[in-house]
Amino acid sequence: MSPEGGIFLPVAGCYIELKFERKVSSMRNVEAFYSVMRFVKKAYVNEVVLHETSENLREIFQRYPQLVVAMNHGPMAGPLAGSIAMMDQYYKNGGGQRNPIIIAWRGFYQIPFVKHVIRYMSQVRTPPNLEGFSKKLTQGGFTDLFVMPEGENCSFGNGLDIEPFLSPRFIELALRVNTPILIAVFVGAEIWSNIIPVSDQLTPILKYLPKKTFERLQATHRVNVAPLRLQKIPKLQVSFRLYQPTLTSDDLNTADIHLRLKKEADSVRLMMQEMVDLMAKAGNPPSGEQLTRRQNR
Repeated sequence: MSPEGGIFLPVAGCYIELKFERKVSSMRNVEAFYSVMRFVKKAYVNEVVLHETSENLREIFQRYPQLVVAMNHGPMAGPLAGSIAMMDQYYKNGGGQRNPIIIAWRGFYQIPFVKHVIRYMSQVRTPPNLEGFSKKLTQGGFTDLFVMPEGENCSFGNGLDIEPFLSPRFIELALRVNTPILIAVFVGAEIWSNIIPVSDQLTPILKYLPKKTFERLQATHRVNVAPLRLQKIPKLQVSFRLYQPTLTSDDLNTADIHLRLKKEADSVRLMMQEMVDLMAKAGNPPSGEQLTRRQNR
């Protein structure tokens, strides 16, 4: 940690300082993040490639001053690759002055060292509730809210398939701020998967885990953890597609809104999978465990 209040990260043979303050008050735009992520990219990714089926990101930025960005998660370490891909393409397509904010797992804000990195990246000191994030967009000056709806379910997947969403409330957030959803997916980080089979013989022990965790283990019989060393991704593909929710903000007051939000989120998940499959087929064919993913879906 530097005397001025920052963290030095070893990247590509040098050290990058992530400066932070006691209070998160200064807003960083994409250009500021890109100045850091371009060095991280050199360490972990050979090239970032915009897939030919992607919609025109520059035109989307020009048309929509604010967006809720729903990303796939990939394997456990996938957010690193996702951050590299997003900042690379945002910056190269005219989004340098946009101000991103991230919804991240609350537990990260309690872990020493990690909490400083996540505060730097997310631009919030303590994550607010849905209403708080809504105000960040409507009143706080932020333009793009990034969320990975799969959350910790990534721990039970194969690094390529889109796992069940933890919550459909990112749809509600888009409705509250009256903005479309930008679906952003990346492929290539699945090589960071480290899949460990989980035997049924461990059930008597595993049943004491949180209910949702236990249920996912029973369904998948595997855990996908990050390897000790992340190999360099040869080609990190990325694709974008704009999604206009069929619901409106008025629908938020209906009695069956939760079911309707889930249905809408399921449509987003299906679209994500279609986008991932197109890229995986074109340039990153699955192998080994991933070849059987259709049977396990």
